[in-house]
Amino acid sequence: MRERAFVERNKKKWARFEAFTEGRSELGPEELSDLYAGITDDLSYARTYYPRRSIRVYLNNIARNVYLNLYRSRSAKGNALLKFFTHDLPAALYRARRELNISLLFFIVSMAIGVFSSVHDPDFAEVILGEDYVRMTEENIRRGDPMGVYKSSGETEMFLAITLNNLLVAFRTFVLGAFFGVGTLIIMLYNGIMVGTFQYFFVERSLFGESFLTIWMHGALEISALVISGGAGLTMGRGLLFPGNLPRMQSFQIAARRAFRIMLGLVPVFVAAAFIEGFFTRITELPDYLRGGFIFACFAFVGLYFWWYPRALYGKSGDSEVSEDELISPLSTPFTLRVIRKTSEVFTAAFHLFRLNFVRTAGTAAALAAVYTAAFYLIYGAEGTDEIDFTKVALFNLRQFHDYSVFFFNFFLNIFLLTAVVWSSLLYFGKTFGEKAGAKFSAGGRTFLKVAVIVTLFELCILSGNIIVASLGLIAVPYLLLFAVTATAENLNLPDAFNRMLNLLRGTRRQVFGTYLSLALIAVLILFLMDSPLTWFYLDVAQWNLDMSEDAKIRLALLSLLFVNQAGTALVIPLLVYGQICEYYAALESRDAVELGKDVEAIGVKRKAYGLERE
Repeated sequence: MRERAFVERNKKKWARFEAFTEGRSELGPEELSDLYAGITDDLSYARTYYPRRSIRVYLNNIARNVYLNLYRSRSAKGNALLKFFTHDLPAALYRARRELNISLLFFIVSMAIGVFSSVHDPDFAEVILGEDYVRMTEENIRRGDPMGVYKSSGETEMFLAITLNNLLVAFRTFVLGAFFGVGTLIIMLYNGIMVGTFQYFFVERSLFGESFLTIWMHGALEISALVISGGAGLTMGRGLLFPGNLPRMQSFQIAARRAFRIMLGLVPVFVAAAFIEGFFTRITELPDYLRGGFIFACFAFVGLYFWWYPRALYGKSGDSEVSEDELISPLSTPFTLRVIRKTSEVFTAAFHLFRLNFVRTAGTAAALAAVYTAAFYLIYGAEGTDEIDFTKVALFNLRQFHDYSVFFFNFFLNIFLLTAVVWSSLLYFGKTFGEKAGAKFSAGGRTFLKVAVIVTLFELCILSGNIIVASLGLIAVPYLLLFAVTATAENLNLPDAFNRMLNLLRGTRRQVFGTYLSLALIAVLILFLMDSPLTWFYLDVAQWNLDMSEDAKIRLALLSLLFVNQAGTALVIPLLVYGQICEYYAALESRDAVELGKDVEAIGVKRKAYGLERE
């Protein structure tokens, strides 16, 4: 059959699908399935009889789009959350099985160290647990209520505080795995020694039975989850240390995403453990057999789901250490903006943009942090730094600077800092790519005002003081950044830019939030690195060489830490911006297929050059 006749016979079928992808018509799942079968048959025919014609490229593209729509229709019937806990999480656990076993063994050894040290040093418990806690517990024992510490505050208050603390400890254990796994092992060592010391403290006073049945009611889940988070941290460290046949950065990215899945799966476990500790551990009057049975059930659940189930699911199938969908495609050379990329590919492309503009980004971050620090000092004085606990982790420091009940004027400082960082990122991107970024791409003064409005929307969510509104603001961050990118790239006013963003996202199935989470993980690692003990060491060295009063040295050190915190924030936000820039151009290509059209046209040019324009 000649190509013209083939096109005439099937063009109505192809047009029906194009109308569906453009939102001009609807197709049911069965009709979509039949359409997929028909178009793949046409593609097979075109590959056989028109292998060098542009019609093959065209059909290949729409067959892919049919498949994506068919997959979306089928997967919509399923439960993504159920798939995560029955497939994605067990797969990550199976591939991290060695690290999980190492974490468990290391924690048990650490507990044994705590017990051994307590046996040989009567004062060891005070060193590890603190003198105040030991005295309080001994007083509770004298009053006949050795587990009274679990009744010292209200149920809801204790539940929320414990949930937050456990998540922070687990996240720190996980994140520090990026330091070649050493940071994770240090935290596991400390926590293991503390648990062993704590348990032996009651054994020494002949209270093992009561303490075990009380502590491990919540500890069975809490400690198990901590051990698993240690395995997640070691997984990330192993990806960095032992890349195998993969490039080191790609190996680290794969390990980090796999470990992050494990951490997401642990969130409900930590919440459940905190709920048990806040509401049920305090009920020490429960029968021993009931408490013992509950502890056994918790350990059984952890052992079956986190250790046995992944092996039963994947052990016999010989699941590979690295699946095909985890591999990250290399960037095209030269770098192309308008490419439909998966989340992993967007991750790589965002880092490419970040590297291209790193010098300018770092200089801008330092300048903005200096302005922020000076303004903070002028507004709040030297006493303002006393309100900030710099011993907390980097993420907690960011929360402190957004606590407007303490630092109200930070509302305006934060708007300025975030606006300047996002705007400068857009400006540097536009200068780097010029016309390739788009003829309308503009990051001038009007763009600065647009970005300021978008940033203000976010800060108003934080200013509200409502935890639900603030949480929605945090969830909306990637979409707010994409909003700013759209307004800049197409030089639109904010209402039109918002509608354009929704149109780009509609039907393109872009994983904007997934991209944000993967890049945010690396951003947090950078913040931890800048807030590491090395920073404190450098400050101490600087203080030794300064000839000024002790009080002045302390003030200078606190202001320096303030500068480091803001510089870190200003340094990592561009990475998130570049991620959404890549998402914008990927969505643009999904909707308009400009690059695909160029490829098809190029095929025609080549055919003409080789004299193949006729059959």
